[in-house]
Amino acid sequence: MNWVEAIARLTAGNRGFVVVTVLETRGSAPRDRQSKMVVTEDANHDTIGGGNLEFRAIEHARGLLSRGQPGNDRQVYTLGEDLSQCCGGRAELLYECFPACDFLVALFGAGHVGRALVQILAGLPCRVTWFDSREDVLSASMAESGMPGNVISQLMDNPHCAVEELSPGTRCLVMTHSHEIDFELVEAMLSRDDFPYCGLIGSRSKSVSFRKRLSRKGFSEAELARLTSPIGVDLGGGKLPMEVAVSVAAQLLGQYRAESRRRGGLSAVS
Repeated sequence: MNWVEAIARLTAGNRGFVVVTVLETRGSAPRDRQSKMVVTEDANHDTIGGGNLEFRAIEHARGLLSRGQPGNDRQVYTLGEDLSQCCGGRAELLYECFPACDFLVALFGAGHVGRALVQILAGLPCRVTWFDSREDVLSASMAESGMPGNVISQLMDNPHCAVEELSPGTRCLVMTHSHEIDFELVEAMLSRDDFPYCGLIGSRSKSVSFRKRLSRKGFSEAELARLTSPIGVDLGGGKLPMEVAVSVAAQLLGQYRAESRRRGGLSAVS
């Protein structure tokens, strides 16, 4: 698999990678300028010439990838002195690090607010799985949204199964056309403890009703506290779908950024 194919497949699968490019060479070097290689945590695709230069490049790329931070880095290697390669030239390599996305969103519902929210999420550094139980509505909504590259659609046959298949760390938004489907989704989400955000759209009375029903089903106060409802930041009113979507996106992004700062995940690769 060449480096172009590798980038396409790794991006589609949300796997982290580093693109290594030969920026400049002086004297004898294994490969010409602009030769590229893609490095993952357990594989590499294409080549910048093999030998110690490639071995050192793979090692350095994996070190960058392990930090989980996007960014660029440059390294200069004297092939004879630094790497004991007989060609004896000099090579400058560019490392472009693309970690797997950790801003994962599961959006349940392709109604008016869902469609408005996808328009915003399409421009944010996240990956969205968009669920609905109505195939025709979901297909039409995806077409209307312009099929954003960071959004995939998935038909939901069973709410509990859909939630069980979500990756740990996913931020979940519940806004379907049915209160009963909403309830099944929230119940399944609160049964797990690895979602940093579980948001339910609706009024305060809907929130109170859901919490009472969940309490009767045995959920503790601590578990119910993980439910955010109503959702969105206070923007001083406004009930238009896009106004609600803006407030929800702001809440999601604010929470994600705050967690990233606590982890030290917003600095560039040095």
